[in-house]
Amino acid sequence: MIVKVCGVRTAEVADVAVRSGADWIGLVFERRSPRYVDDAAARAVVDAVDGRADLIGVFVEPSVDECEAVADRYGLAAVQVHGDIAADFVGACGVAVIRGINVRDRLEALTLQWWPELPVLLDSAARDGELPGGTGRRLDAGLAAEVARHRRIVLAGGLGPADVAAAIAFVKPYGVDASSGLESAPGVKDAQLVKQYVEAARGAYAALAAGS
Repeated sequence: MIVKVCGVRTAEVADVAVRSGADWIGLVFERRSPRYVDDAAARAVVDAVDGRADLIGVFVEPSVDECEAVADRYGLAAVQVHGDIAADFVGACGVAVIRGINVRDRLEALTLQWWPELPVLLDSAARDGELPGGTGRRLDAGLAAEVARHRRIVLAGGLGPADVAAAIAFVKPYGVDASSGLESAPGVKDAQLVKQYVEAARGAYAALAAGS
């Protein structure tokens, strides 16, 4: 099971996340986001991770060429794409794709237009003027649990150290993703919160496995 820390911008936070047990480290390549990483920041995170976890690039409505170029440059294991994305994007892209969805209703949550083998990241609906992607607001847990019963989902939306274990126990997602819930200010990760979140998630997944 996957524990992801997204919006990582410094070597220190990347190292803390990996040493605590994170599987995926998210690098945001959307310039309008406060979590955007330029080349120097991305390189610092890549060097700090040093192959100990998978790097996931986060994009809003990118082209296939952009995803492939960035994946090649930084050694990304996958790209996480948000916004208006055509279904044929996945087959055309030469790197693994995670589809990010800001869920507005039950039908959209059920992700019927995306085949079951494709991992999807579910977050709450974006408000007017917000970028597609992380909202910092919780998604309806019952709806997320319903989707998780029939496909691999990564649960996102306002998770942090205090509530990630309960979310895992109830939803039983393939993975969890946190970003703004681990920050002292927009785009500024708190290393202690990162450590606590990853350890809480790892513990919750271990408890699930022990009970299965």
